[in-house]
Amino acid sequence: MLIVRKKNIIVGLLVVLLIITGYLNFWFNQNSIQTNKFEDNEVSYKGSEKKQSDIQEHDIENEKSEFGGRITVTDLEEPSDLSNGEDLTETSSMQSSFFRDYRFERKQERNKEIEYINSVLNNPASDPEMIREAQSQLLEITSNMETELAIENLIKAKGFNDAIVIIHKDNVNVIIDKAELVPEEVAMILDIVKRETEKDIDNIKIIPKI
Repeated sequence: MLIVRKKNIIVGLLVVLLIITGYLNFWFNQNSIQTNKFEDNEVSYKGSEKKQSDIQEHDIENEKSEFGGRITVTDLEEPSDLSNGEDLTETSSMQSSFFRDYRFERKQERNKEIEYINSVLNNPASDPEMIREAQSQLLEITSNMETELAIENLIKAKGFNDAIVIIHKDNVNVIIDKAELVPEEVAMILDIVKRETEKDIDNIKIIPKI
């Protein structure tokens, strides 16, 4: 009987151990599955995060290549043409100053000539021949001044910024406020000067102001 009881006890203990072992195996398996799922999720999340980062980097690179390189503050600033504008303004101012100064000097010279002629006319010692010559010179000067002004206005009326006309006894010089003149413009100016002065075309010189 004792032997049978011992066997039953041993069998019972073995059964209990098997149950405990099975429970422990089940518990460890569940934890292992959850751990693997967590790791898989973590790997998936990291992979998704890396993929998203790669996409963002790819978009950034595309944006860079689309604009031809990295965008900086300098790239976004508008180009400045102040230097060119200043150069153009300075050039225009110099040209205007040239024509203004030339007219002033021409007026000064004419005033000196007229003053001398008047001194001859008003001099009691002047003989009749000298007076006639002085009167002729005075008439020529005043006539030239009127003709020069008329030609200059006619040239400007054709669209030129400015012009200076200097009438001499045998020829006429015309300075035009333009760097280059096309043949049509030259012909137009020649026609005006020839009509107003009755000078031959060969005696008319047109000078572009550079």
